[in-house]
Amino acid sequence: MNRTSKTEDDKLYLFEHGGTTGAVIRILPDSSRSLNEMLPEAFQQQPDHQLSLAYTCCYLNHRDRHVLIDSGIDGDEVASALSELGIAAADIELICITHVDRDHVAGLLLQIGDGELTYPHAKYAIDAELWGELHKPETYESLPKHLSRLFQRLQELIEDRVILCDGETEVAKGITFIPTPGHRPGHAAYEFATDDTPILHIGDAALQPQWIEHLDWPVVGDSDPEQARQSRKMILERAEETLALVIGTHLPWPGILA
Repeated sequence: MNRTSKTEDDKLYLFEHGGTTGAVIRILPDSSRSLNEMLPEAFQQQPDHQLSLAYTCCYLNHRDRHVLIDSGIDGDEVASALSELGIAAADIELICITHVDRDHVAGLLLQIGDGELTYPHAKYAIDAELWGELHKPETYESLPKHLSRLFQRLQELIEDRVILCDGETEVAKGITFIPTPGHRPGHAAYEFATDDTPILHIGDAALQPQWIEHLDWPVVGDSDPEQARQSRKMILERAEETLALVIGTHLPWPGILA
């Protein structure tokens, strides 16, 4: 794999693997978290230490198809980063949604007017059951108003553009949706075939290297910690078997495990 830092401020990180080029895009400053803050009491470690969580989304030019994995928070900022690569927002053809936490999908809408689509020509891959949940009124009863507006507006704009995935699904040639629920319902990883080993984007299935080294550790804040642990084990075993290049949203910058 070739890896090249693109900008002095480390907001854009270029890489190449198996004939597929890509860029990790920083969407927020890194967050410092205590390890024990992220572990249940029974798993607390001594000594404790600080972790650095990156916040990213990822662009791939996969077989001449312009693909985004998640969209970050601010559509304008991510579109600006893409423009540095010579890519217009209108060029994006597929967006692979790992889950619908705000830092992963808010950037699908521009922050102006009623919130138009940042990527007007894209298709959107998402877990079918999760998409169904977003159509239920009870889903919104406990959500903050800004999230309710976001999801309702997305429904209006992408209803006829979604690729609904029920189980492992090929969403485009050489691009596979892999269910990894637990961190959130409907969470997914995406595997990209290349001329070498695959590229595997795991979203939030493993937030930091410690959860790759210790597969039994739960994470405070996961919707279903046991299901998340099983998904993490499955996807990391798959990565090991296929010798995949692993990318994670919150792994230490630039979020790539060779």
